[in-house]
Amino acid sequence: MRSALVSTVLERTRAVVDNCRMRWTRETIATRRSPRAIGALFALAVVALSPARDAGAMPRLTARAAVVMDASSGDVIWERNSDEPLPPASTTKVLTAILALESGRLDDRLTVSEFAADTAPSKINLHPGQRMRLHDLVYAVLLNSANDAAEVVAEGLGGSQAAFAARMNEKARAIGATHAHFANPHGLTAYGHVVSARDLAVIFRYGLRVPLFREILETRRVDVPLEGAGIHLVSLHSHNRLLTGYAYPVIGKTGYTRPARRCFVGAATHDNREVIIALLGASDLWGDARRLFAYGFGAPDRPSVVMAGILPIPSVLARRSVPPPPEDDEAAEARAAARFAVQLGPYATRRSAAAVRARLARRGYTAMLTGRALRLGSFSTEGRARRLAVRLRLTGYRPIVVAFN
Repeated sequence: MRSALVSTVLERTRAVVDNCRMRWTRETIATRRSPRAIGALFALAVVALSPARDAGAMPRLTARAAVVMDASSGDVIWERNSDEPLPPASTTKVLTAILALESGRLDDRLTVSEFAADTAPSKINLHPGQRMRLHDLVYAVLLNSANDAAEVVAEGLGGSQAAFAARMNEKARAIGATHAHFANPHGLTAYGHVVSARDLAVIFRYGLRVPLFREILETRRVDVPLEGAGIHLVSLHSHNRLLTGYAYPVIGKTGYTRPARRCFVGAATHDNREVIIALLGASDLWGDARRLFAYGFGAPDRPSVVMAGILPIPSVLARRSVPPPPEDDEAAEARAAARFAVQLGPYATRRSAAAVRARLARRGYTAMLTGRALRLGSFSTEGRARRLAVRLRLTGYRPIVVAFN
């Protein structure tokens, strides 16, 4: 009986192994028939026989954590490390926008403080004393991922960054985001500022029911007024590369910092079914997003939860790496193209920064004044930004390369 069971298990397991492109021989398996190995093989065979998708159909991702969720029911379709708290970068701004949209103060004009103006990029280069409607600031937060706009929202609604962060944490707990802890409204790196992929999906799912939230994220480009010495228009553009030109429109929010890597949370509708994805710590952001949506829409309407990477693996498998499938042209083309720039400063005052900018102009360099710092260039690769940094260093400056989304 035992021999027959082992034989059946091994037969089923070989089919799973073949699907995963793992190459092991009968002799290798025969030498590993310890109770522990047989138990692991049996677990793999059970997965092969279960109604959930087999391992070959699971999405192959670069993200550290990810989740696919049914927007209607909140059921998890697929997940990997979805409860691991990780830095979320600018996906933080989803909750910032939700609090703003629910504040009842969308027509209020909020004043830009010096602290908000000095916030690190990405930003829309607000200056102290300027004013913008809260309604328009939310567009800047969700489309341009403007850190300075997020800070203005936080100060205008909460009185301070810390007080607004406390509101964010209270709201997160209220809607079921149990692993989330926010320290600021924009997602720039801060101690203890973390969220899980599941929490991010839960927050986004809540946002889909908030008036204007979906409408803003469906916007490709918009001009909003900014009040200063006069009134001028600020042009805002969505950073979401899947909003158009994809199989189905995707609304969502991107994020990037060096510690967080690339992050995204968003939703798409196909055949009257809406799916939410959240991913943290990716290197191939748009490729991962496409694979998650493809998996989500291919899953049954009432899916079983599929856990990634929880089965024990025999040592013979653990030592063998599985080559990733070849990346298709579309995924390669969609590989996230971060923008890199060279920063000088921050200096003691804006006047000092302006003086440095004037000296750079005499040398033929164009620099943008952002708070008390200067930013030069907008490059698609880090290498190009570093070449400019080297040239500046040779002339006595102390540049750093920064990435912004």
